[in-house]
Formats: sequence, structure tokens, C-alpha cells
Amino acid sequence: MEALVPAGLHIVTKRRPGKTLIHYVYAWRGGPLIHRAEGPRPRVTAAITDAAAEARAAGRTDGPQSPTIMNLIKSFCAAPEFTKLARSTQTSHNTWLKRIEERFGDAPLSVFEDRRVRADIMDWRDQWSDKPRSADAAMQTFTRLLSWGYDRGKLRENVAKGIGQLYDNNRSDVIWEADDFEKVAAVASVEVNEGVALAAFTGLRRGDLVKLPWAAIGEHAIVWKTNKSRGRNLATVPLLPETKALLARIKERHAAEMAKLEPDKRRPLPETVLSNSRWQPWSPTGFGSRFDDAKKAAGIDKHLHDLRGTFVTRCCIAGLNDREIADIVGWDTKDVAAIRAKYADQARVVVAIGERLARAAIA
Repeated sequence: MEALVPAGLHIVTKRRPGKTLIHYVYAWRGGPLIHRAEGPRPRVTAAITDAAAEARAAGRTDGPQSPTIMNLIKSFCAAPEFTKLARSTQTSHNTWLKRIEERFGDAPLSVFEDRRVRADIMDWRDQWSDKPRSADAAMQTFTRLLSWGYDRGKLRENVAKGIGQLYDNNRSDVIWEADDFEKVAAVASVEVNEGVALAAFTGLRRGDLVKLPWAAIGEHAIVWKTNKSRGRNLATVPLLPETKALLARIKERHAAEMAKLEPDKRRPLPETVLSNSRWQPWSPTGFGSRFDDAKKAAGIDKHLHDLRGTFVTRCCIAGLNDREIADIVGWDTKDVAAIRAKYADQARVVVAIGERLARAAIA
């Protein structure tokens, strides 16, 4: 009779409600995947024994001081390619680097030069398959780590390169309709409504939206170094007529509310265009949380990010071409063209019909 898989090998059992168990056998904890079986716990076979021996031999070729994934992570975190990233990006990567270390930390780097380990990496990613965005974030960090190792000559290849994303939901052609704005306006605070309107008129992402300073507002455009890549990306957004009107209303409201306070309680307004009810700049998570509350109360299934598509339609109607708009929002021209065909050109047709009917009525 075959014996159970001996000590030294590492087995991970994946349980799926109503489905057969899946067992993953690794050469050692943190080592490469050498066997996969469904049903009962796997037993020793010649194939498993040979695969384990081969993997361990490969690990020993690097000697007792063989560099590991843990070493690679430490070197990566100290490198300028990591330290110069935006703080929010570092925080996101650190979350996944910690999980990579927990799972693969002791594995020799030589293991990650064998393409068979791709299955091991994908099995690790699939722990979050019920949350595709999280799974993709995990892979983005893993791929970036191995890519850095390849560029620095620590790896002969990046075995994670080309592993596809699980989240596939292109919402570039989703926009807010007038009814969506009305529903949110009815339940959201004035501060949240100002943020929603500013997003629709500028196309800025949430992190940039809440940090947009008044100093960046020019006569004809917003020109500002955003928080992407530590300010290396320059945002240039044309000021549409409705954007100028919104900014004027925000200033008027600020001045009016401050005038109501006793002189000794008045204070300078925040440097950012948007502020919360305490006259403090929003944090990205703070604004996002209040927006989500309003969206749920309004009963709409639209994202804050969808306001970028709304801004694109406004730019189309204002007369900008696809390339100009793509450069502003960082999209592909085909995505801009899709919105133009679906919404903007449609809107022009409706306006033109209305104008013809009005002329006919006058005649």
C-alpha cells in the first residue's frame, strides 16, 4: 500500500462548497508546486518522489546562502524604483509583498526561473478569485517584484509576465445621466455634490479631485502636477463654461458661510477647491465613503469613476477631437470614440432637432 505524502512536503487543500477537494503538493513550504490531485488526500507515487527530489536538488545548487524571495523583497523595497513611488502605491504593494513573503518567502530564487512555478503563483492568486480586483492587485505586485529582479540581473526571466487579469469590466463607456445627478443631489450634502460636479467637469480621479488646489486653476485650464508618480505627471484640463460656473458657486458659498460666523471664529479657507463640512480638505477615503453613502441612498448603480466618461462627453460636445480628449484623461482614442458614438453625437442630434423645431415654430 502507498504511504501518505511524507513530512517535508507541503500540502494545501482547497475546499469548495459542494465540490471535490483539491490538494496542492509543494516540494516544501514555500517551494514549487509538484503535484495536484482531486478527491482523497494524495499518496506517494514515484512521480511525486522524483519531482520533490528534483526540486530540492535545484534549490541546493545555489548553496546554503541561496538568495530567496524574502531577500528579493527586501532589496526591492529599498530600491529607488519602490521608494520613489507614491505613498498610496507603496502601501498597496506592501500589503501584497507581505502576503508573497508569507507564502513564498523561503523559496530560493532559482525556483522562480522554472516556468512550472507559474501554476503555483496562479494558485496563490486564486485565493482571491472571488474578489477579482484584489486578485489582480496581487498579481500586479508579484509581477512588478519579479520584473525588478529580472532588470537587476537577479532572475533570468520573469515567470509571472503575461498572467492575465481576472477583473474584466471596462466601464469607459458608462456615464452619469441627468437623472443620476438629480437622485444624488437629493440625498447628498452640498460638499459631496460639489465633488460629484467637479469630477464630472474635470475628469479627475478621486485622489487628485480631493487635492486639487485653487492655485492650479488658471484662466483657461487647470494645470497641476498630480499625485501620480510623486508629481511627475502634469494634468492639463480645459476649463469648460460649466466648470467655471461651478468654481464660482463654490467660492460664493464659502464666502457666504464664512460671513455668517462671528469675526473671531472666521478662518482662512482651505487651499483645496473641495472641503468637508469642517472646512478641512477631504481625504480620498473620506470623500469616497460619503459618496458611497449617498449613492446607496439614491439607489443608483454608478461609480465615481464613471464621471470620467461624463466629462469625456462634455469635451466631445465642446468640440474637442478624440486625440485631444484621450490626452487629457489618459484613455485610448477608441474608448473616447465609443463614448462619442454612444452619447455625444446622439446629444448633438437631439439639440439640432430641437433647434429646427424651434425655428419652425417661429416661422
